[in-house]
Amino acid sequence: MALEQGLSTSSGMRAKPFAVWVIAGGLVFAAIVTFAGAVLYLIQNGAGDGVFYSYLIFAIVPLVFAVFAWREKRWAYIAAAVVCILFLILYVAFSFNSLLNPADNAFALLAALVPTFALVTVFGILAFRSAKLGLRQKTYLASVRSTGGLLTLAVVGFVIGMLVAGTIGSSVILRNTAGTAADISIVPNAMSAAIPYSPATFTVAVGRMVTWINLDRTAHTVTSTVAGQFDSGSVSTGQTWTGTFTQTGTYHYYCTYHPMMTGTIIVQ
Repeated sequence: MALEQGLSTSSGMRAKPFAVWVIAGGLVFAAIVTFAGAVLYLIQNGAGDGVFYSYLIFAIVPLVFAVFAWREKRWAYIAAAVVCILFLILYVAFSFNSLLNPADNAFALLAALVPTFALVTVFGILAFRSAKLGLRQKTYLASVRSTGGLLTLAVVGFVIGMLVAGTIGSSVILRNTAGTAADISIVPNAMSAAIPYSPATFTVAVGRMVTWINLDRTAHTVTSTVAGQFDSGSVSTGQTWTGTFTQTGTYHYYCTYHPMMTGTIIVQ
């Protein structure tokens, strides 16, 4: 009896349309990758700034829709596509600079997730449109031996290529960074460092430029605590930013991503 049930379950899994495997599998993969990122972030930085819990939410939501997509609920297909589109917008809007920098810790995460979300979005929309007639009626949704299968294979190959190229590019960037001159360094593991901007206080003559370099594996900013004075925007691993101070005074700044990181410029 148990054997018959096992065979029945196995047959049921094999009978699932290819699109269901892609949608549910892609969402589960995204959840696993995001959860791994959450654990890594927790180990490196702790949970005090709330980013860890944001990671967890981004991991749990795909799992929920993966369950309903696996049950072949038509609404779950479009819901999965909408969630993936929202995640794509958020990732690109807030982490685009990291996606362009293989040395950034977030690069591998984004290189895996962005193509996966895009693939699930495509299959989710197509599956929703074809669900009433049945996914098995469309070869590209029913079988891996189809244009849908080729598209999935291409995306998997792209992700692997990105990760390999990222590993190579990361070592090159980090090696070149070591020889870059700067006045202030954003130190490695800056979020947990006692002095995230080194030196913590930098004195400069009026009219002179000050250059920051990011030696951390996470993007940061150099932003004045007084709105409108100066803002570097996102500075990723190995990148520099230069500001010119034309008036004397004391300027306090911080990282908008990680407000616990602070520094001071004294202009004389």
